Amino acid sequence: MTNRDSERVAGAQKAAMEMMSKAGFDVGNGIQVSVDPRLPFMGYTHPEGGGYRIVVSGGAVESIMLKGLLLHEMSHIYRMKTGHPSHSAQVVEEAVGSLGERALHHDYQRKIIYDLTNNIEDLYADDIAVQLMKDDKTLPPDLMSRFLQDWVKSDLAEGNDATKVRWLNGWTMTNNARAIAQMTRHGVEDLGGKAAAENQRFLSKVDPAIANRFGYFLNLLTSLREDITDDEYRRLLTDYLGNFVSMVENQPEVRQRTPDEAARKA
Repeated sequence: MTNRDSERVAGAQKAAMEMMSKAGFDVGNGIQVSVDPRLPFMGYTHPEGGGYRIVVSGGAVESIMLKGLLLHEMSHIYRMKTGHPSHSAQVVEEAVGSLGERALHHDYQRKIIYDLTNNIEDLYADDIAVQLMKDDKTLPPDLMSRFLQDWVKSDLAEGNDATKVRWLNGWTMTNNARAIAQMTRHGVEDLGGKAAAENQRFLSKVDPAIANRFGYFLNLLTSLREDITDDEYRRLLTDYLGNFVSMVENQPEVRQRTPDEAARKA
């Protein structure tokens, strides 16, 4: 990493930490930021030595998204430090464990289940980060719209393994729901209706048994509550994952409770 890159990362880290602290989301001083030039995605965070390390990609360093990326990762850290249920490894492990052997036969299944839980973690992190970005005008509104619109995909998976294709298409549908839910949660405009149109193209082509479940996932992800307990979140996540696996495995549906019903039901 060049000196210029180091200065850019340090400046973005300082600005992001000041924004978090000023807004009442103090993450402390135990955060290190490093750059992995070969990282194929924007960045991630992991605990390290009593603190946390944020790793960002080489491409992110030169991007207008750098400060926003650090705000996002620091929001994950805040959720972890304050013990929010969405970032409880034990709660997530118990919800995944409730699937039994239904979803863990293949690497692609394990990855999708992980990505499904990570999507909710990201939504809870971005309840902090996106608001800070909007308040600070870190990203122009049209750029934030285009960023989220680009997450919505219309292409169907292809291949000879029918089960894998269903899992991949199920993932695309739920990931589309996540992007549209995030736009709704934060009042991000769907410029030209691009995200809605792209998602509709996907739903018109995919197996109706998958398309018909879009409303459930969109409602659950749009309606996530801040004030949720560990037990409520465990039940919500168990419903969410169970409904996904039932959908992609052509099993009888788990009754589609609303997020509030899932959280209340003992």
